[in-house]
Amino acid sequence: MKKVAAYYIFLLVASVLHSQNVTNLIAQAEQNLEENRWEQALDDFNLLIKNHLDDLTYHQQAKIYNNLGYLNLNLLDALEAERNLNLSLLYHEESGIPNQRDYAMALLNMGILYIDQVEFDLSRRYIQKSLDILGELPGSKTDYWIARAKLALLYEEAGSYTVALSIYNNCYDQLVASGNDLSPDFAEICMHKGRILILTGDPIEGEKFINLSSTIYESLGGKYAVERAESLEHLAIFYERMGRFDDAENTLLEVLSLKRSIPDEADILIIETLNDLGIMYNQIGDVRKASEMFREVISESEENVGTDHPFYATAKNNLGTIALSSGDLPAARDLFVDALATYKARFGVAHPHYANTLNNLARVERRLGNNDMAEKYYMEVLSIDEKVYGKNHPNYATTLINVGVLFSSLGREVEAEKYYREAVEIRERVLGVNHPAYAGALEYMGMHSLAVDNASEAETFFRKAIQTQIGQIGTLFPIMNDREQELFFERIQANIDRYNYVASQLLDSQPDLIKHVFDFQIKTKGLLFNPSQNIHEHVEASDDFELKTKFRKWESDKRLLASYYQMGVEELSQQNINLGYEEARIDRLEKELEEKLVNFEESLHKVDEDWQSVQSAVNPNEAIVKIVRIREFKSLTKSKQKLFGFTDFTKYLAVIFQQGEESPQFVLMGEDETTEFDYSNKISKAIDLGEDIIPTYELLWAPIDSKLKDVSEVKVIPDGVFYRVNPNALFIEDSRNVIDNYYVSYLTTSTDLFRREVEVYSRKSYFFGNATYNHEESDNRLNLIDMPESENEINRIEGFLSEDWHVKKYLRKDANELRVRSAYNPTVLHIDSHAFFNDQSNFVVNHSPIKNPLFRSGIYLAGASETFSRYMKGVTTIPENDGILTTYEVMNLDLAKTQLVVLPSCEFGSEDAENNEGVYGLQRAFVVAGAKNIITSLSKVDDHISSELMTLFYQKLDETNKVKESFKYAQLKLREKYNDPKIWGAFVLTGNG
Repeated sequence: MKKVAAYYIFLLVASVLHSQNVTNLIAQAEQNLEENRWEQALDDFNLLIKNHLDDLTYHQQAKIYNNLGYLNLNLLDALEAERNLNLSLLYHEESGIPNQRDYAMALLNMGILYIDQVEFDLSRRYIQKSLDILGELPGSKTDYWIARAKLALLYEEAGSYTVALSIYNNCYDQLVASGNDLSPDFAEICMHKGRILILTGDPIEGEKFINLSSTIYESLGGKYAVERAESLEHLAIFYERMGRFDDAENTLLEVLSLKRSIPDEADILIIETLNDLGIMYNQIGDVRKASEMFREVISESEENVGTDHPFYATAKNNLGTIALSSGDLPAARDLFVDALATYKARFGVAHPHYANTLNNLARVERRLGNNDMAEKYYMEVLSIDEKVYGKNHPNYATTLINVGVLFSSLGREVEAEKYYREAVEIRERVLGVNHPAYAGALEYMGMHSLAVDNASEAETFFRKAIQTQIGQIGTLFPIMNDREQELFFERIQANIDRYNYVASQLLDSQPDLIKHVFDFQIKTKGLLFNPSQNIHEHVEASDDFELKTKFRKWESDKRLLASYYQMGVEELSQQNINLGYEEARIDRLEKELEEKLVNFEESLHKVDEDWQSVQSAVNPNEAIVKIVRIREFKSLTKSKQKLFGFTDFTKYLAVIFQQGEESPQFVLMGEDETTEFDYSNKISKAIDLGEDIIPTYELLWAPIDSKLKDVSEVKVIPDGVFYRVNPNALFIEDSRNVIDNYYVSYLTTSTDLFRREVEVYSRKSYFFGNATYNHEESDNRLNLIDMPESENEINRIEGFLSEDWHVKKYLRKDANELRVRSAYNPTVLHIDSHAFFNDQSNFVVNHSPIKNPLFRSGIYLAGASETFSRYMKGVTTIPENDGILTTYEVMNLDLAKTQLVVLPSCEFGSEDAENNEGVYGLQRAFVVAGAKNIITSLSKVDDHISSELMTLFYQKLDETNKVKESFKYAQLKLREKYNDPKIWGAFVLTGNG
């Protein structure tokens, strides 16, 4: 909420009144106003007008009405503010304007009112007229510069941050020069400067000015407690922007406590902070807390400020958005209708708040099937956007897309295309081809092309959209918080899935499309596994001042560059911003940080590799195979509605690299109308039951086999059901398996091919096994059973390994999370324990500190069942040693010099094929942490047989120090004793060996 400096408002001067009673009333009103008792001051001034109007001159009435307008502004009563300020200006003019300064202040307040009303042209006229008067007055120009800061506020609210910041800088300099740098007006300018710097990508500098603002207000005493609270609220915005949500929450709670401690505090200010808390909780995905805050806003509004207040409507709108997301459409509709009524009464129908809520209501009606009503609402929103923003504006383009989506769902494709194309043209012209919003418009054009069966055009639109999104990854992704990264990944992955389907239909006629399919995979797969947060924490804990300074400057500059990408070509040109120069400057800074920080380069997610670099990386007698899951994307006609989306049917595309080939080969595998579940069943029957053995090979591997020439080794980057099968174990014929022709190992992503080799100087090894999951009073509903054979196995391995291995073993209670976390750069990390994948239960998900898919898979360690028991009793456990090592925590281990991670009992292949991201996640997390190779199990194997394999493997590894060679040897030796592939083929190697 914007406050008008009290300096402008205290316009009442000592006057000779006909009544001592009136004099006392004026003094009382002034005191209440000065001490921020707004509601009482409002009553006092209204009583003066009501009971003593005849005792006041025109000039005095003008000043009283101005003060009333100021109070109405602060209490967000726009209609009364406008009425009172108009009366103030009228009485000033009736009196002949004996005091030009007072008149200028009334004009200024009217300008501020119209900023709130989003009437920027009107606002500019009033503020400029006020400045013209103040500029001509003799004496000090302090009033002029304080008033000019309101012009900056106008540009700030209009989104012209560069112009606003320039004006604020001038005002700042002038107040410093005139010795007014400890005044409340100076503090307000600092607060707004800080806010703009945060919003435009320079949060570190912005924090300085907000802290300065807060310090000044604090030094001015309790009289300015309200202003200090507002300054702290802007500091919370800084913390949110930096992803420091704990700090943001604590600051907002401090603000709430501060406001509640202020005597006679206006209820509306408390409601404002409750609303901000709700927005913050919603941003981090804590829907429960967000809903609680918004409901409290509604309750407080009903009790204290009325249901006609904008915060009441905003809370209703926000709750409606939550209900819409959760699928409760009737509740969402009721909430949006209530919000609309308030916004209409307050602002009229030509206002962004009204249009935004009407747009939400249209979404509800569309999902309810009330298409005529949805169309009516969307068209009304379009009309409002045209009036408020004009037709050459991104917001107008967004509504065009919404209308297009509605028409597409109704089969009105000709009309839909008209709206989509206009949106694309606007965003291209105003924002440029590198802007994310332009990519979004192309996505809709691509889906429209699919709906009208134009696959070639759809391929072009999707490809251009993805290329734009990929171009932003290196800039935007490293500075996003976890929730933002997750949403970004979901969006680009859905777009890539659509592209893969379209490209797979065109490969026969356009084989070069396979290069785009592969490049999109290598540049995006594993986006969520980004060590940027870990690096940030490492830097903040460092004593290296120079490192901290450079890293903070990098973060600040990256955010500034991200804001430039959001500006669009027209605004960049107006502000003389050269993107190439800014990118080159940041690139130089990143090179300096790469020399100081391990994994910093990976955190940037600058993936320069493509199909050509992979092709050149293939070794002789080797093939690299990338599996791409192709989800069917269909346009379906149902009644008179035309729908499009993903079906349950899946095929697989293998992209194959071999030395000597000019470009990758490919083969499309699978059967029509086959689901992931169908494939999974075939694999289970073939491996577990011995049924349909040859057909499974022919379905999922023979097409790849037919493309391989003279290879002894194949590296597979899996997807989908390929996480559940070890190709080495597939039968070919005559009791022969794939392993008899060549050896197959896995990679987590194609980028693993280019990881830097780390020289291993020692054989420091950590072994964890037979964890004590359950204490006597623990609830074992996690069904975790002890693993005594793992303890025996570890003891045997320790017995025959040579002395230079430096074995550390942790068993039973010592096999805990804290010990794993403290395993610094072991050569071998062996964890024989149960794992969990894609756990959607309330326990694991709600126990996690943030809502992130990387918390839905992991490994159970000692104390896991005790943590569950404590959770069921409502008691939390310290996450650093709670017995639940999540994928997120694995990713942040220090395994930069780890040659091998062994997870013999995790049973990665037991998970449903549709949920393979949990499998991918845990393996990939160890790679991100630094591990070079990972050995995992696909299914449950008898503990004694598993122990035999591990014994054979470690004996050979002790001899050769070569992981792949040793593991292949152990599997072949085990096959000699147990020919069943579900035994010796239950283990897979991921890594380069």
